[in-house]
Amino acid sequence: MPARSTVGNCFQTGRRRPNSDLLLAVVRALAMDDPDVVAAWSRALHSALGEAATGPGVRVTDRIPPPPDGLLVRDAVLEEALRLLDLPGNGRTVVLEGPAGVGKSTLAHALGRHLVATRRTGGPVLVVDLHGTHPQAPPAGPFTALGHLLRVLGTPMTRIPASTDGRSALLRRLLAGTGALLILDDAHDAAQVRPLLPGFPAGHTLVTTRRRLPGLGVGGRVRIPPCEPADSLRILRAVAGAARIDADPLAAKLVGEAVGHLPQGLALVGRHIAAHPDWPLADYHEHVVASLVLRGGMGRSFAASERRVSHEARRLLRLLTLQPGAYADVRAAALLSGTGPEEAQGLLAELDAAGLAEHVGQGLYALGRLVHAYARARLRLDEPVSRVQEALARLHQRPARSAETVGN
Repeated sequence: MPARSTVGNCFQTGRRRPNSDLLLAVVRALAMDDPDVVAAWSRALHSALGEAATGPGVRVTDRIPPPPDGLLVRDAVLEEALRLLDLPGNGRTVVLEGPAGVGKSTLAHALGRHLVATRRTGGPVLVVDLHGTHPQAPPAGPFTALGHLLRVLGTPMTRIPASTDGRSALLRRLLAGTGALLILDDAHDAAQVRPLLPGFPAGHTLVTTRRRLPGLGVGGRVRIPPCEPADSLRILRAVAGAARIDADPLAAKLVGEAVGHLPQGLALVGRHIAAHPDWPLADYHEHVVASLVLRGGMGRSFAASERRVSHEARRLLRLLTLQPGAYADVRAAALLSGTGPEEAQGLLAELDAAGLAEHVGQGLYALGRLVHAYARARLRLDEPVSRVQEALARLHQRPARSAETVGN
């Protein structure tokens, strides 16, 4: 093998490597999809890379992570997920959907710990990070994820099939009747998840995703909402300290509103409050809170969600922040983007599916507080002033619907 070739370097010890799916795609292209050649390379590839439980683009463990500081177990959400897990005909699979920062992974892990503690699952526990919205890694391919799952279950490298279908069938055979718990975290789409589902005889499966996963063939879906205001205060008290929060409950309430009552945002601000005891709580006004949270990691999370939608949808997300209030209808979106209503509806649906906007009914869509702050900051960086002025001129051709009309 040429020592300095791209593929050759992938096999050198200590070098960063593309994932197995990418290398096999190269092999398929060069070998004209010859099945014997592809199978031989697959076996050689897995042996050379020493495919283990942790690899590029995917991570598989056999234990549930411990609860984070400030964990808030939302009983209503857990009870609904448990109810769906027990319904006949859905394969004991539940999908937890929601935007970035709403606490899907935390809830899935809490639900998994509950299932284990109450002995509702007695087989292997498998937690897979699918990197569906990872800011740096691509979504894990099902072929690679299945290989790691089979390795964690003790399958020798030489016994792992060289095709996705073969690996999926072997996983189902190994888990059938075991009462296993499988947590598929941060899923990208249905095509990524479908081969990983072990089916009803295996036990329980939990899937978390920012995107809606149509066509997955499961009956249990739970849309994770932001926290209630009282729960936001509980998270802040747990992370920042009860004394700091109770000293100025009104300022604490405004902090919760500034992050849209998202648990991840609350935890980020809470840690900053705890680390800065000389800061009056009243100084955490909306712009400071948004800056702390976006720079603390949620900005990268929103950027990762954005990369999964079209360029036109990303542009509309920025332009929507020109609309007064937190709501925009299809006509306003069409005016801002310079498109027709049908195209604007499609772009809004993209943003809704990616967890960047929420369809609230009557042709209206809403942006969360932190998404709005993120998109507004990107507007200043990504859109020329002339285009912003043109969008505003189109928007002002008609009166904007006020936020007060949303509930009517």
